[in-house]
Amino acid sequence: MRNQNAINNLLVLSVSIICGWILWRCHIILPWMFGPIIGSLIVVKLFKKDVKWPSWLSELGLIMLGVQIGSSFTRQVIVDIQSHWLSIVIVNVLTLILALIVSYGFRKIANVNDETAVLSVIPGALSQMLVMAEENKRADLLVVSLTQTSRIIFVVILVPILAFLFQGEPEKHTDVVKSPLLTETLHIEHILILIIGIAVVYAIMKRINFPTKMLLAPIVVLIIWNLSTERVFTLDAPIIAAAQVIYMVRVGVQIAHLTNQLKGRIALAIAFQNILLIAGTLFMVWGLQYLNHIPLNTMFLGAAPGGMAQIVLVALDTGADVAIVSSFHIFRIFFILMLIAPLIDVYFKYRSKKMNNNT
Repeated sequence: MRNQNAINNLLVLSVSIICGWILWRCHIILPWMFGPIIGSLIVVKLFKKDVKWPSWLSELGLIMLGVQIGSSFTRQVIVDIQSHWLSIVIVNVLTLILALIVSYGFRKIANVNDETAVLSVIPGALSQMLVMAEENKRADLLVVSLTQTSRIIFVVILVPILAFLFQGEPEKHTDVVKSPLLTETLHIEHILILIIGIAVVYAIMKRINFPTKMLLAPIVVLIIWNLSTERVFTLDAPIIAAAQVIYMVRVGVQIAHLTNQLKGRIALAIAFQNILLIAGTLFMVWGLQYLNHIPLNTMFLGAAPGGMAQIVLVALDTGADVAIVSSFHIFRIFFILMLIAPLIDVYFKYRSKKMNNNT
């Protein structure tokens, strides 16, 4: 069985690399993001193989992406982010308000209760929403899980297309492009220091059950590195491509399995809420861009519903400011964990108590 899993994993990796290379040669957008998704669908759906992609490989890919994100947080970029803090707060608040409005339509189409609808549409905190769905007796855990995880299908298809349509000229804040490559800047001892630092911060975050630690641990370490040394760098293109492949294979396998479950009213409701969330976000930032100096593409990717890893991959390929995009999503994670999730929990307990008193 173990040998068969290894063979299937090698097969899906090989097909994914071939698909990515073909897309790259054809100058298709995000070749190393879409290539593994197409490759995974071919292996799972066409070849009928049972793929169990190792979690440590996808986590390694996320850590490498976290290094790339963190490397973009230079002193100047951090100063730029400080000047945009109000926009970051406003965009995230409006995005969550939009999600709550969309939850009403989702509830009607899917024929579910308020608890299930609200937990299904809140973007950017999948693990927290699933935990709350497990704890709430009225919430349908299956619907919440399916809705939250299937959002990735819409994020990896719609968001890149819209981002490329509005990318415009390369943005002046994109420090990633100007920085020297890792292989030209760091020696082996520097790389070892970074690895040890990331391992320590990761272990601490894991100990306290912190979300998205695979991304946030390297981001924290690289910010400290950039502020305390003069050795600013960006990852070499082959390293970024490798990180995308080993992470996106897992995403592709997830999508392959999710397509079997998306049926009937639930499928329609999921499509409704994701398309409306993404379109609503685009219109929202289109209006807000006149109040600040953040380019439309960067603002859209910062506000877009979805996981930070997938959004940052799009930002890297569309020339958006990776540091600012990441700042939007990091703030959203803390905002949901520290304020929104507790408020939702209090509201659900109030509703439950009120319903019990009425009966």
